[in-house]
Amino acid sequence: MPDVPATPKRRVPTWIKIVLAVFAVLFVLGAVFGKPTEKPVAQPAPTTTTVATTSSSPPVEPVLRVTRVTGSSIVVSDTAGISKTVYVPGIQPAADCYGTETASWATAFLVGKEVSLQSVTEEAGRTLAHVLLADGTDYAVAALQGGYARFVADAVTDSYANVLRSAESAASTAKAGLWGPPCNGSPTTPPVAPPPVTVPPAPASTPKPAAPKPSTQKPTEEPDVSSAYYANCSEARAAGAAPLHRGDPGYRSGLDRDGDGTACE
Repeated sequence: MPDVPATPKRRVPTWIKIVLAVFAVLFVLGAVFGKPTEKPVAQPAPTTTTVATTSSSPPVEPVLRVTRVTGSSIVVSDTAGISKTVYVPGIQPAADCYGTETASWATAFLVGKEVSLQSVTEEAGRTLAHVLLADGTDYAVAALQGGYARFVADAVTDSYANVLRSAESAASTAKAGLWGPPCNGSPTTPPVAPPPVTVPPAPASTPKPAAPKPSTQKPTEEPDVSSAYYANCSEARAAGAAPLHRGDPGYRSGLDRDGDGTACE
């Protein structure tokens, strides 16, 4: 089979290439420089809705000043001069034993001072409240710590009762106030024992001297005054001792026959 001659490729005319190149350049230039510039659109300002909030501020506590202290009650007066009696729960101030010292301390501690009332409640026609000084000192705690009161579990919460018990325990351990002598924790004053009556001793009687009893013994012969002994006057003369006088060695009444005090004359 004879070879089929190859079909020659048709060449694109030059002018077409030029035209296509020009269009390509224009397209590129149009894509780069012909993009319309978008104008910025003004965005609307955000609308802020102001919500009116009503915040309730804590009420301002009235200024109270203590005018009188009587036992467990405290009389306070406000700036308008209106007085009010407040009872402090949780404590029982000393009344009998150590009562005078407690009244003096409470007057010096509270009267004339500015205080605030906390946990105010009304019970049985009485106003109960914790009394705090301007520096935050709790009157009930201070009274228990100084031994001026006893703890009473009355109208107080458990947590506050623990605080009061700790204060009382510290005073009891330190023997402060009513926990020391003469009260020693007793609510009543111990009776004062009368002073002992000293009876002077009876004067001792001087015994009279006993009268001497009459002697019933018979007079005995005078003992020899010396150990010298003469059996008779002959021995006395032989010894050169005669005559013998009463008191001389060897004298004895047996040799003095006439009893004139001279023997062996």
